[in-house]
Amino acid sequence: MADSSALSAESCTVGALADLVSASIEVPATAKDADLAAIRALVVTGLDTVDRARAGDLTFVGNGKFAKLVPTTKALAVVVSADVELPAEGAPCPVLRVKSADHAMMAILDRFAPTESLPSVGIDPTARVHPEAKIDPSARIGAGVVVARGASIGADTTLFPGVSIYEHATIGAHCVLHANVVIRERCVVGSRVILASGVAIGTDGFGYRPSADGRGIAKIPHIGNVVVEDDVEIGANTCVDRGKFGATRVGAGTKIDNLCQIGHNVEIGRCVVMSGLTGVAGSTRIGDGCRIGGGCGIADHLVIGRGVNLAARSGLMTDIPDGETWGGFPAQELRSALREVALIRKLPEWHRQLKHLLETPKAR
Repeated sequence: MADSSALSAESCTVGALADLVSASIEVPATAKDADLAAIRALVVTGLDTVDRARAGDLTFVGNGKFAKLVPTTKALAVVVSADVELPAEGAPCPVLRVKSADHAMMAILDRFAPTESLPSVGIDPTARVHPEAKIDPSARIGAGVVVARGASIGADTTLFPGVSIYEHATIGAHCVLHANVVIRERCVVGSRVILASGVAIGTDGFGYRPSADGRGIAKIPHIGNVVVEDDVEIGANTCVDRGKFGATRVGAGTKIDNLCQIGHNVEIGRCVVMSGLTGVAGSTRIGDGCRIGGGCGIADHLVIGRGVNLAARSGLMTDIPDGETWGGFPAQELRSALREVALIRKLPEWHRQLKHLLETPKAR
């Protein structure tokens, strides 16, 4: 958590944080005569979960699952969503009622977040920047960065140590590329993009055929690129392969988790959320606003419609129409998948009953 000593006490009082998130303050039942001004003046020194919070901590409850823990919390105060009903015994501390505890948490976390330490503006002496590369004067080029011929780095973009930018790659404005990111040749990254450590953009696609003489495996050249549109965030060690011809594309506003694999010529729409360990095979198209759970395997040349939800650990081998929710292995409409799971769980009992019928002598 952030070192709260770096913040002014005035900005971290219960009252200041309540004002920040437009919260109403409910006095605890055990302190009905408490002075609201005194409650507003209490200083929050940390943030933690409702069950682990200590004296001085602020905590958050966004749904009923955690509401039952509120009566025993040691937190200084608790932020609670408006639609969450607390147990009858109530909270032992002030309650900050908000429309959404999740959104309030985001704003308060931002208040407590430490200032990120960035490389200095300009080019670090240990960086290797080709004379024909174009670097905006406001960019931050960290230690050991390599920027090849013809590459372009936009305004206020930060390249942390060890980043490699290949020839004629383009990085937009206000981007952050963390340590050891690799952007291969001719790839395009938009503005306000965040790439976590180890992301590889523009690796060769996984394409092979038996060699002409039948004695080996021949590699298919991939001469396309990758286009990452504005406001995308990609997690650590995720790989996005270049197109065989044309572009692999990640749409604006999309968020991809750690350790994902995006195959060649995949097209991901706008504002898609993809959880970790998901693999998408080549030339599949994913519509705007899809939500893909962790550990999914998605076959090649599929069309996934807009607003689709795909449950974690799904194995998808067919197209999905707009707006549907699928899951399972192989994936199907989720209600059907859940019915199959329910039936499978009954098989041991059905097997026992069938075995008993088969082994019982028939009445003569």
